Amino acid sequence: MACIDYGYAVVPSQSDKDENGGLLDDPFDPRCTEWLVELPVEVSWANLPGADAIAIEQFSALTQFDFYMQVQKHYTAHNTSATIELREAEIEPLAQRIHQAIQNDEGYVSAALLARFDDLQTFPRLPFEPVSKEQYEAMVQQVESRRGTDDFHQALARYDLGDLIEAGPAGCDSDKCMLPEEEPGERPEEQASQ
Repeated sequence: MACIDYGYAVVPSQSDKDENGGLLDDPFDPRCTEWLVELPVEVSWANLPGADAIAIEQFSALTQFDFYMQVQKHYTAHNTSATIELREAEIEPLAQRIHQAIQNDEGYVSAALLARFDDLQTFPRLPFEPVSKEQYEAMVQQVESRRGTDDFHQALARYDLGDLIEAGPAGCDSDKCMLPEEEPGERPEEQASQ
């Protein structure tokens, strides 16, 4: 609720679906159990000269894996942090290659897997999505136009019930926040005012 007061958009999680399997759009739908907060963020490297000349989306998942394995074998003595982006058709070949690396004791430790940004239908509501500079600026303006307070801490304090529900183990410890259980018909804003 503090994020809403601060102007951020809130949407149901990718796990919140209707009876036909479609994603929910209303965060206050009674079937919604988790919220995702959309934050427009500019990354510093996007403005570096030449950054847009390298088409990283052209590197296949297998190419990314092989690059990761070269770094793992020859440059690090610990687990190399790697996120491999893939499309649905690349899942099986990548799984086979990872299995092969484990079977052959090639030094594979672990890697994170993330859907490609251009595969939004297969993997909706990714943890981050690229947008153009114009889209980013429009999103920032939308946040500012919805903003009801300039003090996020004050907004957070408004909804803090004193029991640190936001710090719980399932609260906000990953890409999504678990909402507290509520009585039938009770909405989050009703909880905050109680």
